[in-house]
Amino acid sequence: MKLAVVSPRVLIRKALCSLLAGSGTWSDVIESGSVLELSCAGDRTQSPILIIHTTDVGSGIASARELRNLLPEARALMLVDDPDEDFAMQTLEAGAWGCLSTTDSPQVLMKAVAKVAEGERWFGHRVTNAVIDRLIAGREANRTFAENLTPREWEVLALIAQGYSDKEVAKSLFISTETARSHVKSIYKKLKVSTRRAAAVCYFKRVGPEHPPSGTVPGAISLPGVS
Repeated sequence: MKLAVVSPRVLIRKALCSLLAGSGTWSDVIESGSVLELSCAGDRTQSPILIIHTTDVGSGIASARELRNLLPEARALMLVDDPDEDFAMQTLEAGAWGCLSTTDSPQVLMKAVAKVAEGERWFGHRVTNAVIDRLIAGREANRTFAENLTPREWEVLALIAQGYSDKEVAKSLFISTETARSHVKSIYKKLKVSTRRAAAVCYFKRVGPEHPPSGTVPGAISLPGVS
């Protein structure tokens, strides 16, 4: 299986290549100064596993995004001096498969590369905990979002998300325009927004897997968390 080491530092990438090639696990270890250079290297772009050493957080995130665009099938392990949870999360969102510190031992590096080759993600315990915390927080936010709005407000919000004006909302729901405006104001307050666009964005961002019976709102998108 091929493996590539990407680093702007010649000595670092040559040392990593020597270390990895000497393990006997990898039949072909190649090196490159950048993701772009690697993508232009013909058959070398077929290398599925990349170790991308970066000298700073900003360039590391940029490299992960660049890799996703240039070599979407590749799996990247980011190597940086002192990765924190935010860096690891951002590179994960950018398409990276894992994150390592330059202070990690060669044994940890070998294990991480092997796991990524097997199709697993590799992140430290702190990052794993941060991912879990964010997932839980997101689910709680969706639940709170659904519980705070009344069924009628969900109907109004769904129509707002479709671009309906207050008059059109009123006509669709057979209520007065003043009542429609009152619902809109209440929705703004609960969502902590001040424009229809922001309310619509909030709706589409937080729509979840739980949906009410179809037909709650004529022609509207199904609403989450309303029964």
